[in-house]
Amino acid sequence: MAQNVTVKRTDVPQSAVSGATQSTITANPVDFTVRAIDEKTQADISAQYDIQAVLAKKSFKGSSKPGQPFRFVLTRTDTLVVKTDVKGYYKTEEVLLVSCDTCGTYEHIAVMERIDTVFTDLKVNQSIRLDNVYFDQSSYVLRPESGAQLDKLLKTLRTNPSLTIEIAGHTDNVGDRRLNQALSENRARVITNYLVTRGITANRLIPKGYGDARPVAPNDSEDNKKKNRRVEFVVLKL
Repeated sequence: MAQNVTVKRTDVPQSAVSGATQSTITANPVDFTVRAIDEKTQADISAQYDIQAVLAKKSFKGSSKPGQPFRFVLTRTDTLVVKTDVKGYYKTEEVLLVSCDTCGTYEHIAVMERIDTVFTDLKVNQSIRLDNVYFDQSSYVLRPESGAQLDKLLKTLRTNPSLTIEIAGHTDNVGDRRLNQALSENRARVITNYLVTRGITANRLIPKGYGDARPVAPNDSEDNKKKNRRVEFVVLKL
């Protein structure tokens, strides 16, 4: 499936050249190596690469394993678009500006983030609760600590450009039903706006508020009411 990911731009400094002095490496080609590591453990992981050299109009495709980086050769200053794919991780796309005025050996490390298990193996009509999305009490002001999970949802939408979801707000049955309905609608819209302002097209996001009409537990205890005060996303299209 095609991907749509945030591109990072990196200047590869001449100080990255290793194993030789400038006077002895002039006009030599660049021996370029790429490997991938787990963001948290820093351990090497197996990965697939699709690398485009923009000016040279060349494509390099290959893979790496722990202890065995992917290698290719550049013969000129160029811009590289490096796409890295690892099963179970978010795909990445990075732009590297590689100076080859005096050439040597460069290494690029792709830092990979594991996909949250909540966002894997999605199915149409599947409903997934966003447990780590928080609002102020009786408010639709999104709290800062919600960003971590919403950013994972954002990456999931970028990696799966055909994915369309409903964002559903729900409340318990405490208070005026009309106010609860409005609150649930506004919370769904706030999350939608969060995603749209970060590049997701609005037609892929359907905000809806259900108030207290769809409880997942009886509203007979505080614990159960907490379960009903939730935001979910529902997979509409893959």
